[in-house]
Amino acid sequence: MAQDASQRWNRTEGVVIAPGTAPQEVAERLDSERVVARLEWYPSTPHLLSITLLADAEARVAVTPPSRGGVVPGMGVSELAESLARAFGASVTIGPASFNALPADTELPGLARHGTPTARTVIVSPISAYMVPLQATLLERPLAVATVPEIDRRIVLHSGEGLSLGMFGWDEESLPALVLTVDEGDMTVRAVTTGESEDDAVFSWGMTSQYVWGGVAEPGPALSAVVDGLLTDVTDASAITAAVPGADAEAVAKALATPGAAGLTAMIKALGLPGWVDSVLSGALAPVEVPGVVVHEPRGLANAVTRSVGLMVSDPGTPGQAIRQAYVETVTEKPWTVRAALVLEGGIGGALLGAALRRRGGINKGVAAVGAMVLVDAVLQASLASVVRHRELRRRADEETRLVETELVSD
Repeated sequence: MAQDASQRWNRTEGVVIAPGTAPQEVAERLDSERVVARLEWYPSTPHLLSITLLADAEARVAVTPPSRGGVVPGMGVSELAESLARAFGASVTIGPASFNALPADTELPGLARHGTPTARTVIVSPISAYMVPLQATLLERPLAVATVPEIDRRIVLHSGEGLSLGMFGWDEESLPALVLTVDEGDMTVRAVTTGESEDDAVFSWGMTSQYVWGGVAEPGPALSAVVDGLLTDVTDASAITAAVPGADAEAVAKALATPGAAGLTAMIKALGLPGWVDSVLSGALAPVEVPGVVVHEPRGLANAVTRSVGLMVSDPGTPGQAIRQAYVETVTEKPWTVRAALVLEGGIGGALLGAALRRRGGINKGVAAVGAMVLVDAVLQASLASVVRHRELRRRADEETRLVETELVSD
């Protein structure tokens, strides 16, 4: 009985680094070897090719047979990697196989690690407002934030080089998140659902994709079925739609099928985002110029804590507001209880740290780390309690002043 193609073949991915070589040359080489594959590259880095092909359990590459349709096992993955590397003076990695034939003096163009000066990013997330000042400090970059009640989301914007929101992980309150980015001609949308990168739904309008049909001019039904089933990327439009309440699922799918900048614009409309999002991503409008945005600068941890506490206390919609209000009452009405607890915590941390340092035979790094963490937490909690208490006392004083003024006016 013939084995089903989806069971026989495994999708295998790799990369070809071939300076001075055009993607079409690599495609022609694969065609001459009858290899069925898919090549992808960005216009700014045509020397860096992503290659996706099929291999069987014996690591043999899928090729087109000379006299019938479909695919059959051909050369080994290792043989193909070496063949491509030698043909183009390249470094080739395909699955577990790799071969480096780059000249010793080859200098590869550098790649931007965390965006470029022209990069623009828009994040749509249920993130709490009080988290943004802390994120700005953590990422060491200004963040502009706008609240969009119509979709029950906040939109965080930034531009230029630097780290992006989510670089150090996502908390549950900030998910699902949708990230729209324009950078060096590339345009991408990414739906973050669980915080695990492998679960993200990602699509790029800027990447060029080309199928290599193994020298076949007109692919038949069998070959087309294998390629459609195993080499084609299907971006989960439903995940992108689910990230933004009220998004039009059908329009999202159409936007993914629309090439270039028109596709990005269509996606913004399909998601029901404000029109200024398109202006920010196109570069026509700077994040700080968006009407109604609040800009948080990275001004140090103490300043970030102060701003975050103010937003947290004043926002009645903040999750866990009842617990936080109880905390405010405690640090304001009974500050000695907080101080006593922090003195105890600091004493424990100091004792652990001291014991680790006095240990004979060397420092116990585990105990020292725990002691240091306890001490740092005590210091941060003391700072937080002080900020909360002073803000609450000032708020009460302002409220009493307004009441007195009202009574005087009424008299």
